[in-house]
Amino acid sequence: MAQLIVIILIVVLVKLLADYFKPIIQKSKPAQKGDFIDISEKWINADEMPYRKNDNLLDKRELAIFQMFQTILNESSYSVYPHLRLADLLKVPADTPNRQEYLYRIKERSLDMVVFESIQLMPVLVIKLKSQDDGKKQQINDDFTENALNTAGLKSMNISLNSPPTREQLIGNLQGLGLKL
Repeated sequence: MAQLIVIILIVVLVKLLADYFKPIIQKSKPAQKGDFIDISEKWINADEMPYRKNDNLLDKRELAIFQMFQTILNESSYSVYPHLRLADLLKVPADTPNRQEYLYRIKERSLDMVVFESIQLMPVLVIKLKSQDDGKKQQINDDFTENALNTAGLKSMNISLNSPPTREQLIGNLQGLGLKL
């Protein structure tokens, strides 16, 4: 029995020593070549990053709808911008319980297009592009975004990428939502 206790004490002592010396050993490793950045607790070499420039911000269908908005809004007091973050339009008051959780939920979400009143850059309308290919997960994300926009008092409009509206239909929809064109 005494031998078992001695073995357990030795194992515990070895573990304590290993835990003590582990950070010291890691600090003494030679630095690798190049600058490193920490992303989500994983180290990557900043000298050989795999990023490439996108050829286009919008695909052909999105671009056609964006250009239609631009031509319609050209002579008005509105302008349209693509791919904005939801967090750029919404804020969470400082005294809100669980504020960080609410901020986290809007941080990574993006909006397809947003119509702004041009002079003050005040958001007026959010444009959401829909496709028949959107799955259940996308629908859940869209529902959350819709609820957040409604709570903040921002109007939104859905446009189908598979059957986009005509210019006249789009003008009628925008006027129906209160835009003065």
